[in-house]
Amino acid sequence: MERSSLLGKGAGSSEHPDGGKPSNHTILPLTLGYVLCSSGMMVVNKWALQEFPFPSCLMALQFFTSAVTVRGLGLCGQLDCDPLEASRVRAFLLVPLVFGVAIYSNIKLLQAASVETAIVFRTLVPILTSLLDFVYMGRELPSAQSSVGLVAVVLGAAAYALSSRDGIRVATRAWAVLYVGVLAFEMVYVKHVLSSVPMSTWTRVYYNNGLALFFMPAFILVGHEYAEVGRAAALLQGSSRAATAVGLSCLAGIGISFTGFGLRSLITATTFTVIGVMNKLLTVLLSLMLLRRDEPASPFAILALLACIAGGTLYRQAPIRAAATAATELAAVA
Repeated sequence: MERSSLLGKGAGSSEHPDGGKPSNHTILPLTLGYVLCSSGMMVVNKWALQEFPFPSCLMALQFFTSAVTVRGLGLCGQLDCDPLEASRVRAFLLVPLVFGVAIYSNIKLLQAASVETAIVFRTLVPILTSLLDFVYMGRELPSAQSSVGLVAVVLGAAAYALSSRDGIRVATRAWAVLYVGVLAFEMVYVKHVLSSVPMSTWTRVYYNNGLALFFMPAFILVGHEYAEVGRAAALLQGSSRAATAVGLSCLAGIGISFTGFGLRSLITATTFTVIGVMNKLLTVLLSLMLLRRDEPASPFAILALLACIAGGTLYRQAPIRAAATAATELAAVA
């Protein structure tokens, strides 16, 4: 069978072209690209929200830019991007909705809690996804080594948060519980959709961002930004800094969409979650060591973050359960 290129028809499909385990030559570039895009997205989004304080409108612009750019390049023959089809839309529709709720609950959590507290809650997600992978995706439970690693990540993040000036605090636990629960569900559900709905990676980027636009009026309404749309548009027209920051965040959104969907299709939901957590912790560590000259980090905070990263390196992707493999082979024969 012909091996598909990264941008070709089979790119990002849940089934590896050769029918076997994806090679490191495929996974490593996508992992590196995802880490770079995710880190850049954190920095650019922070700048964009400072210059353009309308989070729901910013999300809508990011979705719109990604959808229009990818579909436009697809129409020009530069990318493999299929048009919307009713059957695929029905199968994919919940993905952008859950994705949007996860982003919105993260924003609300950051408003109700310190950044350090949000990181602690984020480290709980891999534990939940590992259980969901076991129950719904036919994976083994994490090994003893992986379990120690996941617990070390949580404890290290908690120690880092406690050593910070704000400590662990949250004004309302509802957003924290919603964020952790929705994100864990989103990780596993998206993996299920990627495994059951064959698409190229660019088609998934188009579907996710294009369909997400249909839910944005609700987010703008809930975020009380419906009366601010005119002011947001005027700010983009009148401020070059705001326009530049928003434009860069939209470009970063395209990159993280492609690398994220491509990587998710090749690894388990828990592994993808662990990579995301490690990326955020590494970004925080580098920020503490290199950027905060006026407020140097304590040795304890740095050691706590290093302990988190060390814990993450202990994690190994759980294999498919023997019973699940047998059931799959039986279904194939039938």
